[in-house]
Amino acid sequence: MGTPDFRLYWWIKHNMGKAKHNLSSSGLSEPDLSEMGVVTDYSAFKASSQDSEESFRRAVAELYGVSGENILPTIGGTEAIYLVNLFMAEQTRSAFVPTPNYEPMLSVPAMLGFHLEKTFNPSRTLLVSLTDSNNPTGRSLSETWVKSLIDGSGDDSCVYIDETFREFGFRESIDTWFKLNRDKVVVSNTLTKFYGLGGFRVGWITASEDKIEDLARLKPFITGEDAAYSLWVGAQAIRNRSRFVSRAKRIVERNKKIVEEFVESTPRIGWSNPDAAPFCLITYYDGVSSEKLCLEALREQSVLIAPAEFFGAERGFRLCFTHTDEEALVEGLKSLSVFLGEALR
Repeated sequence: MGTPDFRLYWWIKHNMGKAKHNLSSSGLSEPDLSEMGVVTDYSAFKASSQDSEESFRRAVAELYGVSGENILPTIGGTEAIYLVNLFMAEQTRSAFVPTPNYEPMLSVPAMLGFHLEKTFNPSRTLLVSLTDSNNPTGRSLSETWVKSLIDGSGDDSCVYIDETFREFGFRESIDTWFKLNRDKVVVSNTLTKFYGLGGFRVGWITASEDKIEDLARLKPFITGEDAAYSLWVGAQAIRNRSRFVSRAKRIVERNKKIVEEFVESTPRIGWSNPDAAPFCLITYYDGVSSEKLCLEALREQSVLIAPAEFFGAERGFRLCFTHTDEEALVEGLKSLSVFLGEALR
């Protein structure tokens, strides 16, 4: 078992304080929760007679139209990724994780001793790991493709889909890949990105009842119980989801137009044109490595972006547009455009 770095995490953590223009944060900022109908007063929490975990399970279950027995709360989305991979490590050491992809979807199975298959092989691949929307492209997964992976996998297989950014598609009704096949599909989500509640560290896994039992058996070895106060706040946020949807949609739709103008006016780059995320993958055709390019952008224009190498891709970077301050985004993109105009000649 190796211990690879979570390069994306450390890149952002180490460099955020150095950057004037942060274009690396993929989650929305925390809103004024009182405006969202969420009570945060700790004395009100202490006075509540609710079982916070059970209340949270019910809130998520009602949102998805599933049973509370299908839900396991986790400490953010990262614990969910680790738990699912740890659970599957008891059954297989083969995983298919198509790239580009969110770094922990690749590094966690590698750390646990999985062999990462380059192509999907139904005869030996028991774990398939995806992100929807894809991180870093921001593109929604094709239902036809996902169905082909589910149908092509064996009865003991697990198709794991991290749905962290799926809600940025702003569909008319909330949905989850879990409903496509409750025996094979496992999904996870978090309140960190769409809801902007990163400080509360609340996530969850949705799976069949038997898988939830097995995952719950593993959880005490990692973190034990989740913080009751965070679950109490999280349940309220989910029940007031419509307010968070309105806020997220307003921010993302406005900012995407600004980014589109940046792409059109900046020579020698392309983009993934995201349909369901507050970020995109910017690509370029110069031979310089993405990590070197991003480091130069930080040094020369104080712009922080995330190298495509951290997502298993080349010659590109993830650009996030989660800004509530429109002018801050515009200024950051101006500085980035100046840098790219010089660097990609």
